[in-house]
Amino acid sequence: MGRMKWAGPLLILLCLGAAGCTGNDDGKPEASVKSTVRTYTNPISLPDEWGEYGLGDPFVFAYNGTYYLYVSTRDTDAGVKVWSSEDLVDWKYEGLCTEDPITIAAYAPEVRYWNGKFYMYTSPAGQGHYVLVADKPTGPFKVATDNFGRTIDGTTFVDDDGQWYFYYAGPMGIQAARMTDPLTIGPEETQTGAYMGGWTEGPTVFKRHDNYYLTYTGNHVFSAGYRVDAAVSASPLQDFQSQSNDPVLLRTEGATVGLGHNSIVTGPDLDTQYMVYHNLEGHGVVGPLRHMNIDRIVWDGDLMQVAGPTSSKQAAPAMPAFADRFDRQKLGKAWKSSVGDAKWAIDGRQGLTAKGAGTSGMSILASKEETAGNYTAEYHVRLLSGKQGKAGIVFSYADKKNYGIATWSAADGKLEARYMIDGAEAMKVSASVPGNLDLAQLQTLRVEKAGNKLVIYAEGMKLLAAELPADAGAGAIGYAVDNADASFGYAAFSDAVDGSAAGLAYAPLPGRVNAFQDEGGVANANGLTDDGAGGLAVTKLDASSKPLTYLVNAAESGVYSFDFRVAAGEQGATFRLIEDGKPVTGDLAVKPSAGGTWQTVSAHDVKLAAGNHRLTLETTRGTLDAAWFAASPYAPVVAKKDDFSVKFIPGWTRYEGIWSVKDGQLRVTSDEDGKILTGEDGYTDYAVEADVTVPEEDGQAGILVRVTEPANGMELNQNRNDFLRGYFAYVDGQGVHLTKHDYSTALLADAKTVLPKPGEKLHLKVSAIGNTIAVYAGTSAEPLIRYVDDSDSAFLHGRVGLKSVGGSARFGAFQVAPAS
Repeated sequence: MGRMKWAGPLLILLCLGAAGCTGNDDGKPEASVKSTVRTYTNPISLPDEWGEYGLGDPFVFAYNGTYYLYVSTRDTDAGVKVWSSEDLVDWKYEGLCTEDPITIAAYAPEVRYWNGKFYMYTSPAGQGHYVLVADKPTGPFKVATDNFGRTIDGTTFVDDDGQWYFYYAGPMGIQAARMTDPLTIGPEETQTGAYMGGWTEGPTVFKRHDNYYLTYTGNHVFSAGYRVDAAVSASPLQDFQSQSNDPVLLRTEGATVGLGHNSIVTGPDLDTQYMVYHNLEGHGVVGPLRHMNIDRIVWDGDLMQVAGPTSSKQAAPAMPAFADRFDRQKLGKAWKSSVGDAKWAIDGRQGLTAKGAGTSGMSILASKEETAGNYTAEYHVRLLSGKQGKAGIVFSYADKKNYGIATWSAADGKLEARYMIDGAEAMKVSASVPGNLDLAQLQTLRVEKAGNKLVIYAEGMKLLAAELPADAGAGAIGYAVDNADASFGYAAFSDAVDGSAAGLAYAPLPGRVNAFQDEGGVANANGLTDDGAGGLAVTKLDASSKPLTYLVNAAESGVYSFDFRVAAGEQGATFRLIEDGKPVTGDLAVKPSAGGTWQTVSAHDVKLAAGNHRLTLETTRGTLDAAWFAASPYAPVVAKKDDFSVKFIPGWTRYEGIWSVKDGQLRVTSDEDGKILTGEDGYTDYAVEADVTVPEEDGQAGILVRVTEPANGMELNQNRNDFLRGYFAYVDGQGVHLTKHDYSTALLADAKTVLPKPGEKLHLKVSAIGNTIAVYAGTSAEPLIRYVDDSDSAFLHGRVGLKSVGGSARFGAFQVAPAS
């Protein structure tokens, strides 16, 4: 069996009827895992991957409780490789699922199950698309269409009404088209609005809380700045707007770079979503060499975040509290047939079966294991008796007179949900099943129960939402038939719903942790409020509140900066951070604010050892709201002067442009825009200054501060000068300006002033203290620009540097020093 790269010895799960363990002939199903924590480490390499090509464009989807992985095919070979896994950790190579010659250089193969068939969409060498069809996820897949074009990187999405859509890369971003069936793309093309200002590819679409989410990648696969953005819309076809935290996945330096072309899958706990993506490791023998990475998705309200990228040891995805694959000979004692006369058995080919045709009334098979009050459950149902009878699922089963049940029938095409209390019907709702969903084929049903809210999905389509009676709570899950024959597949439940498992997972540091996703859900008891940036915050924390505790995983031992997004009322507040029971900061002050204005409070030089910790946020005075905290490596600012008397400019790293030293000046030619950096990512507060020649018309020249994640945006025909995160203070023909770069450019402030003539020298100075950036020009003691970045996305640490746009530039008398 192929395995992920492990950070340490393999830890064996203790299979006390455990999830992830195979059922046996004694009829014991999978149940809750009680074991030491297993781990994995990105990037992931598998023994059977394409040699010197790796695992590019990884696509993972789940069918009947098993995950399947497909990757792009090496340009010189035909066929598509597939692996299977029950837990997203251990991967078994299943071989080539097709060897058709059309799959030479099969790029970005994606598979969707629909009505008993598996449809593969792939773009050989990026020259249009084909669809291949199989009866099993492991193939063999056979070509079912001609080349229908649509460039490269096709993906599908099925909406709640059963309408199919196809998405693919276009010259101005991701394009979309309706599908009339899984094999046919409609003629009309729509611009979705998802665009990265350059070549944009690798779309993935899904729906959550009635919003459509689209993740996408760009701009060049060989760029360290290859990255993932996310956009959201109320429509599946158009008006997608970039999320405020784009890029959602980016790393340009370090263990992994060039991150992109993702797929998204729900983990074995049925609640946590994962982003599966590749990293660039350089040129292979044929094309790029890439490997697979997996990181958790975390939801902050309706804002999608990725807990990563990670490249240190991480806990493996959590397993369900209970699961059964029915892959044994006997049903066993873990299930009870408490209602009706149907005959329940396990069939080696079909899994669990029920023979209930000709019986009168409902028959129910329920698990012995019970859920918590809030949970997610997954089921697989196939109605075998045509238009006769009903088949379905059971949830919150307490006893034969108190339970929830949802059944569908082919006769009327309805999904009906009921809740019984003391044998009487206390709730009954129904919804139409999309007409293109064949109930005679195995279909996935999913139940989400949060409080008295019930939502039921079929094959990812939201079909039914209802309010349950107050008495509906914890209970067993199960299957049901009413005068019907049926077969059933994988069944599981998890005591988490709608992202609630986030607080139980170890959040990677460096990284951001949402305040409301604490261990044990204490934050939610305090109440939640809007954090002013599209997310949620904990409100009304005071000294009498139970402190909030978070599980975190520090990648390395070292010194960190912690930034806290908080707000306080007119009296202000103080709080402190406690690590594993020991205070690691003193009392940190939150300024008084009549309107409860959000502010970022920082603590530097906090020592943290590598590994897992429990961090506690404790209010010591006053009342405050908390949105998030973030940790990043800290480095004290080292004063540096450079008169550019040394030809090879030691201590500087060039990212763009042709730089040289002459006559005590650092020069960049006009051939392309230039960017050069020095210092450490962990620098926080400092002042930077340099002599800058005033550029010719349309040119820009100036100082960069708080820079992280730099990449060369001019290479590979990307022609972008904003491949960095940080601030740029510059001079041009109109005056002095301050912009913010985050793989995009936003003008923050400008000041018109009398400047020297083009080619003459101007002294620029930039002070970065907290979230305040001040820009000075000439000999003025007062800044021309003083900008307070009070946004949720202020840059609070990073390197310093020099940048030019649109022409040659010269710099001299550079110095950086800690802020006084």
